[in-house]
Amino acid sequence: MRITKDPEVRKMEIIETALNLFKTKGIEKTTISEIAKSIGVAKGLIYYYFTSKEKLVDAVIEEFIRGVDKELEKIMMDKSLNFYSKLTSILDLYFNSIQSHLVVLSYTPKNPGILALIRERLSTNALFYAKDLIDQGIEEKVLKIEYPEYMLEIIIKGLGDLFIRGITDPKIHSILVAQLLGLEEKKLIL
Repeated sequence: MRITKDPEVRKMEIIETALNLFKTKGIEKTTISEIAKSIGVAKGLIYYYFTSKEKLVDAVIEEFIRGVDKELEKIMMDKSLNFYSKLTSILDLYFNSIQSHLVVLSYTPKNPGILALIRERLSTNALFYAKDLIDQGIEEKVLKIEYPEYMLEIIIKGLGDLFIRGITDPKIHSILVAQLLGLEEKKLIL
């Protein structure tokens, strides 16, 4: 018996199944046939929603970024968190998200621009929310920064560059953030 699902539900099912298979097998080793079999649908249905594997990979990455963005928004909207708590939560969010999706995020053989795209999108989102965080830090008299927009760009893009270069230890990143912002290092424990 054929099971019909709402198109958006089916699309998300495909994306989530692909993500899980990508995380365990890697993107290159996961086939569209395996994704279809895992869901229990014909391969053609996958191609109905995504015209190529690359389009599916793009959708998985978009969903990853959307998920990080939602969590980031929750942290920023939490009025009970002070500057240090928010900054620590944000750094933790980024490191945990990246570490848990490393296989997906490191996919570059056929499309070397994927990692750059992910970095750019995550940086853009981080910059959007970081401005409010810096304003909160200044308001709480924790920060004294003359050019906050430039400092944020240096920190966020610099951390991304270090991560791409293989410096992935959250402790190193938190120390660097603390030093760049002139904060007490012991208050940013990851």
